[in-house]
Amino acid sequence: MSLGLNSGCVAAAGDSNTTQSNTNYIMGYYINPNITPISEINFKALKSAGITDIYVLVTNNNYLTVLSQAQKKADAVGIRTNAWVYPGFNHASKVAQMKIGVQLDVETYNMPAYLLQILAMRFATYGQTFSLTVKPDGWDGNQYYYLIAPLCDYIVPQLYVGEYGQGTTGLTDKVKTYNQIYNLYDIIFPGKIVAGLETYQSDKNTTPKNSSTIAAEIKAVKPYTHGIILFRYGLSNFNG
Repeated sequence: MSLGLNSGCVAAAGDSNTTQSNTNYIMGYYINPNITPISEINFKALKSAGITDIYVLVTNNNYLTVLSQAQKKADAVGIRTNAWVYPGFNHASKVAQMKIGVQLDVETYNMPAYLLQILAMRFATYGQTFSLTVKPDGWDGNQYYYLIAPLCDYIVPQLYVGEYGQGTTGLTDKVKTYNQIYNLYDIIFPGKIVAGLETYQSDKNTTPKNSSTIAAEIKAVKPYTHGIILFRYGLSNFNG
């Protein structure tokens, strides 16, 4: 069975020394089952590369079937399953009852308008992990992280250096800042920031990054985050 994912990304995960003394450190991967069917993914290879969590894109119509399949395969190798959803998803409580985490993708320039929906989903997922994927505050406007930080277990800023003209130095500086600001919440929610990293050059150049580049980005953010989640453009198969 083929890996069904970007082999360069997975190699980078395995080569980046992601194992930490904190066993709760997240090494995640986004999966779109419409592009990469769950049946084509080698979960043993993901586990061997250090992946701890998968974030599976689901909708109101397909969540039960897709998540049941993904969870069975992930549980078999010791990987945690999370539902990756967008605003308007109505079944967060049912997903939580499956003992699956929920990540709400809120890419907006008007975060306050979503606070009630975020709060409602936090209550609906009580007892399970609830996280938020958002634009990077400071690189892409004011995202009001201070308002959403108390409402989730962790925030995933999309720190995609190719979209914002940043390099590893800018990446390190940004996560250092986030880390310093949100240390206040560590008493209640240890590790507020999990970095989202792109595995391709940019949306305008979807050439996959080589494993050494991805590993360097992981190394740059790892000391200041509670984890990393890797994203691939279009969530399609790469040959890199």
